[in-house]
Amino acid sequence: MPSTSKSNKKTATAVNSEFADAFTPLVLNSVERVADLQKKSLDVAADQTAELIGAWKKAFSFFPVTPPAFFFDFAGQAVQTAVEAQKSAIDMVVEQTEAATDIAKVRVEAYSKIANGVTTSVQQSVERSVEAQNKMLAFASAQTKAGVDSAKKQLGTAAGPATAILDTFQLGADTVIEAQKSFLNMASQPFVSNARN
Repeated sequence: MPSTSKSNKKTATAVNSEFADAFTPLVLNSVERVADLQKKSLDVAADQTAELIGAWKKAFSFFPVTPPAFFFDFAGQAVQTAVEAQKSAIDMVVEQTEAATDIAKVRVEAYSKIANGVTTSVQQSVERSVEAQNKMLAFASAQTKAGVDSAKKQLGTAAGPATAILDTFQLGADTVIEAQKSFLNMASQPFVSNARN
């Protein structure tokens, strides 16, 4: 009976090793592709924001009272800082995933002992990254709202169509931010589901 138990363990070890070898590259490629997609979406958002800030800067130059240029520069820097912070968080998730998959190359017995710790670490990293990105999105939303509110105050009651344009801009920014939040929640869902199980 003990010999049967040992042979079953060896068979399970061989199967687990083959499974890990087969799926490790798939996991790494998937994580890297999602990271690239997120970075590209952040670049698009940063480019769009830069264009919008440039348009607003130009539009406000036609009004008798224009805000100082440093407000626009500050807004541009805030968005760029938020984008770079999110990209760093994405890179951290990719590095954590690579570290976790490198561990799979170690003997299966050693991996099975530390798998729970690595899984928890990756899940925590993903949760922290998502939390940080959500905070950045909330900051971007607050900055956008503050900018729109400030513009409305400067325009006053004679704004007319400009108020509608500002409201449309606010709605568009909120929509982009909510879409990014939904994407983050969807991308992190497998990690959250595994943590609960």
